[in-house]
Amino acid sequence: MHATVTHIDNPGPLSLTKSLSNLFMGLIAVGALAFLGGVVAEPTRAWQNYILNLYMFTGFALGGFAFITINRAAASQWSIIPRRLAEAFMSFLPVAFVLFLVALVGIKMSGDTIYSWLGSGSGVHSPTKVAWLSYNMMAGRNILFFLIWIFLARKLINYSVVQDNGQASDNRTAAARFSIAALLLFAPTYAFFTYDLIMSQEPKWFSTMFTVYTFAGIFQSAMALMVIVFIKLKNNQLKNVATQSHVKDMSGLLFAFTIFMCYVAFSQFMLIWYANLPEETFYYLKRSEGGWLMIAVFTWTLKFILPFFGLLGQGQKKNHKWLMIVCWGVLAGQFLDLYWMTVPSHNAALVPISWIELGTLAMFTGLFGLFVSRWMSKHSLIPVGDPYVLLSANWRFWE
Repeated sequence: MHATVTHIDNPGPLSLTKSLSNLFMGLIAVGALAFLGGVVAEPTRAWQNYILNLYMFTGFALGGFAFITINRAAASQWSIIPRRLAEAFMSFLPVAFVLFLVALVGIKMSGDTIYSWLGSGSGVHSPTKVAWLSYNMMAGRNILFFLIWIFLARKLINYSVVQDNGQASDNRTAAARFSIAALLLFAPTYAFFTYDLIMSQEPKWFSTMFTVYTFAGIFQSAMALMVIVFIKLKNNQLKNVATQSHVKDMSGLLFAFTIFMCYVAFSQFMLIWYANLPEETFYYLKRSEGGWLMIAVFTWTLKFILPFFGLLGQGQKKNHKWLMIVCWGVLAGQFLDLYWMTVPSHNAALVPISWIELGTLAMFTGLFGLFVSRWMSKHSLIPVGDPYVLLSANWRFWE
């Protein structure tokens, strides 16, 4: 149990050690070499994995965005202490934008090998899809989406950081109103971004629930990563302000979105199975043959069975070692899920994960870790200027 906190000493920015920074740069270097080697050896496979990782790590940043806007709109007080971590995740969006521009080059180079609608033989007959799916339109609208997200993220971060400098006292109402508007902008832009990068790799497929499912996945995985980092911070620089209740509530959100994700996934599958329409069923048939069913089994073990039964009890949400296992499992499951969504589009037989996949993942892990940790090393680890930070530091719920 924590004693009542009556005064908060600024924990300062993250103490970024040279060894951690070198680790991230090493991952970038090794991963970049593997990715470039993949571009030479198997360009389609390399660029498809690049797009997969771009989507996943942009999803971590957007998951931080969703965490902040939802809690700002709800005026929640418990989330103030972990809010700065979510802001750090959002700070990756400008880097993700640059990586997306690189992806556009790769998509152009790959022709119709990843996105069949770039060629003449895609088999897409819907006039709406034909009009929507063109390289210039896809590139233009997604550049616009990134610029919108970066603007919204900077505005949200500014609401928090200016309080650290004593330039604003209570801007909670303004931040809540802005967050509501930001959520209304985020929903359609995220849905179109997901359709363009992931779903359009199967351009003939129809599903109105796909982007809801993928949002549940990115928020679940972003919460898993936040829990991992927050526990590390709680045991070090935030040991005097972060409580077990913060960890429990964050893992509670992870548990809630695990259930929501499963609900949406089952609803999508059940409706497609029941209707039995060829333009819908082929998606699942393709992914249940040629060894791909094994990936699906691993995915659902890691993304649903492990976090559902692993976080069902209150005590499990308080066990940090167990939480680490569950969260790392969720992150592995998120990667496998995206792999299962994208790679079978052009491969009837299972493509085993090899050095190209692992190298590209290492590159993106290093980039995300390096830029997020550097941002945290320049800002206080908690919003010390928020007038309600003491209430958050004293948050206790079934502790």
